[in-house]
Amino acid sequence: MTELQECLYQYISDRQYPALQKDEEYMSAQLIRNEAENVLSAGLTEEQKRLFSQYMDEENHLVSLELRHIFQETLRIMQSLFHFP
Repeated sequence: MTELQECLYQYISDRQYPALQKDEEYMSAQLIRNEAENVLSAGLTEEQKRLFSQYMDEENHLVSLELRHIFQETLRIMQSLFHFP
């Protein structure tokens, strides 16, 4: 992503995050995920917890890359639709 695209992406993310925190579907999914993680973590050794945390870091990085790719594709589509250079 260009620096401008990254700034726009971050601006949109920052503005939309508070709205997500009020969305019932998002909050419900987040609660279910947190409960599942707590149950899973309770039965893990310290080494397994470390590996799980490392895995989650990589998963979060991958999701971030996917979201940025989708954002870039959206910008390309908008460029094409409105014939921007």
